Amino acid sequence: MGKNIVVAEKQVSTEVSPGPTPGGWQARILERGIERALRTQQPLIASRIAAIRRKRPDASPAEVIQSLGRSLKIAVSVTGGVGGAIAVVPAIGTVASLATASAEAIAALNASVLYALAVAEVHALPTETPERRRALVLSVITGESGQAALRKFTGKSGDWAADITNVLPLAKLGPLNITLTRWFLKRYVIRQSVLALGRALPLGIGLVVGAVGNLVIARAVIRAAERAFGPPPAQWPGSAPAAPAALEPQPAVES
Repeated sequence: MGKNIVVAEKQVSTEVSPGPTPGGWQARILERGIERALRTQQPLIASRIAAIRRKRPDASPAEVIQSLGRSLKIAVSVTGGVGGAIAVVPAIGTVASLATASAEAIAALNASVLYALAVAEVHALPTETPERRRALVLSVITGESGQAALRKFTGKSGDWAADITNVLPLAKLGPLNITLTRWFLKRYVIRQSVLALGRALPLGIGLVVGAVGNLVIARAVIRAAERAFGPPPAQWPGSAPAAPAALEPQPAVES
């Protein structure tokens, strides 16, 4: 099953263009899900980062981003394992696991959107404009496909998040968002279909497939974010720069 997930990923990422937007109930649910996630997760990012910094007042931006990544991996692994755990129940488990696949996909999507927006907040990049927020998040959660689309619009292979939030004209974001939405739907429909079948396997196999499969997805999102945002800030905005180390007095040289 893990091999099937990797093959599906390669098939999507090596295509030149996303082609037509996928149809069917899965695509419709995911399209509504991304719209809702982009709208509902935005107000949560400041409080999420503040909660981490309250627990670790001395945490640097890089350490906060690492904490956000750990939270993402835990959230999606638990979400993926739930469907597999349901499949353990005799008789009704497999059917129930398939029935909850869409809800699990939306939960993992919400966690990924929150992560992308929170990393943007750590980098002090504005995400209030809906078009810019959508382009930024979709380009991160679509992985290699999003990177290819961004290269065409920014001419960069990395560190382009600031271009989306500050530089690219809104007129360019419309076509970009259409392309990214098609990539997102196609990628997610394939990926979640494979995972849904894997999670439905009985005897506890589905639990492992669901957890590991979603963990692979989370790691791909984290890698894409690292390429998009570049190195984290050395310090928090408004922080006083670190004082230079005092030079030790040199011993006098005897004449």
